[in-house]
Amino acid sequence: MPSPVRFAVVCKLLEQAGYELARVHGSHHIFAKPGSPIVSIPVHRNQVKPFYVRQVQRIVDAQNE
Repeated sequence: MPSPVRFAVVCKLLEQAGYELARVHGSHHIFAKPGSPIVSIPVHRNQVKPFYVRQVQRIVDAQNE
């Protein structure tokens, strides 16, 4: 099983794609970008599960195409 990734890395990827941290609700960090769907990333102990990292990577790749 892949290991979790630090939240700072995921946050940086989203910010480079134009997303901004809109709010935090409990452990969920909500990122928003005008004209794009919101992205919710649950963070526990400053780690993000691999499923969410892949989700972010797909979003970033789609915007680069």
